[in-house]
Amino acid sequence: MPSAPCKDNHRIDYFGKSAPYYDTILGLLTFRQYAQFQKRAMKVLAPQPGENILDLCSGTGRVASWIARAVGEEGEVLGMDASKSMVEFAKRRYGELKKVVFLHKDVTKPWDYQNYFDGIFASYAIHELPEKKRVEVFEYSFRALKEKGRMVIADFNPQVSGIGKPILLAFFKLFERDNLNVFSFDQNEMLKKVGFKGIETFPVLRGIFQITLAQKN
Repeated sequence: MPSAPCKDNHRIDYFGKSAPYYDTILGLLTFRQYAQFQKRAMKVLAPQPGENILDLCSGTGRVASWIARAVGEEGEVLGMDASKSMVEFAKRRYGELKKVVFLHKDVTKPWDYQNYFDGIFASYAIHELPEKKRVEVFEYSFRALKEKGRMVIADFNPQVSGIGKPILLAFFKLFERDNLNVFSFDQNEMLKKVGFKGIETFPVLRGIFQITLAQKN
C-alpha cells in the first residue's frame, strides 16, 4: 500500500485509477492513522525554509504540498512517481503551489540527481518496491542527497514483533500478499550497506508502523 505504486504495470494502473479516492482508502485501511502517521513522519523530516526535498513515490501529492509550505518559496519540492495518472492528479490538485514539480518516473531506474536534496521522504513506498530493487533505490537516494542530507521512511514495520505481528501479517495476506517478502527485508542493514549512518527508528501503533530516519553523514 504505497504512497505511490512503483512495482509493476498492473499495480500502477490500479493505483492510478484510484487516485481521486486514494487518500480516503488508505485512511480506512490503516485504521484512520494514515494522515496522522504521515504528519508525524513529517516532523521527523523537519523540512526547513529554502531546502530541496524529494517526495519519493509521491502519489496524490498531499505530502509534497505539506512539504512545499514548510520549505517556502525559496525551497523546492520534487514529487517522483511511477504512475502517470497519479502525477496528473497531483498536478491538478496542487499545481498552483510554487516550486513544486511532479515527475513521472520509475524510481527503480537510475536518477539524474546527485548531491541535490536536503531531504528525501518515502511514505508507504519501500515495501511496494520489487524485492531486488529496494537496495538500489536506497543507493540512488544516498547519492541524490547532499552531504548532510537525511532520508525519512514512513512505512509498515518489517521487523514488527509481539501482538502487532499477527495483525500485520493478516493484513498483508489480505491486501498485500505479493509483498510478504518485506518481512525478510532488513531495512536498517540495507540502509547501512549503502552508506547511511545515524539510523533511528520510531515505532507507531504497537510497532505495526515505523518511522525511520537515516543520515547521509
